[in-house]
Amino acid sequence: MKVGIEAVDEDHRVLFAIIDEIDALLGRDGPIAPAALADILARLGNYVRIHFQREEEIQSEVGYPGLEENRRHHGELARTLEAFDGRVRLDLDQGADARATAATMRSFLAVWITEHIVKVDRKMRGRILPWSG
Repeated sequence: MKVGIEAVDEDHRVLFAIIDEIDALLGRDGPIAPAALADILARLGNYVRIHFQREEEIQSEVGYPGLEENRRHHGELARTLEAFDGRVRLDLDQGADARATAATMRSFLAVWITEHIVKVDRKMRGRILPWSG
């Protein structure tokens, strides 16, 4: 699922790899420790910020007309990750199994990122040089 811009495509590979870590948690038997999910979520949140900044800077530098649409989508994901953080913290506080939170998070992220790349990021194809970033 490539956009055709090397830096952006690499960022997407890293994001999918972090999401795959949630799959690994879900594939294990037994309860999921909220701390393990919190660690993945923190790394995902940090990388998302780095990726969004890089992508928006590339778009801004070339005057990309879809920049504001992309910023809106990025803001949507950032707010959703904050909501997931609240759920994980609640699981931590209650000493609860984080399996349900992990499954919900995984389902949302798989759909959101895939749709974002296909419907929003791919619009950059042919408008921004492949080696930008």
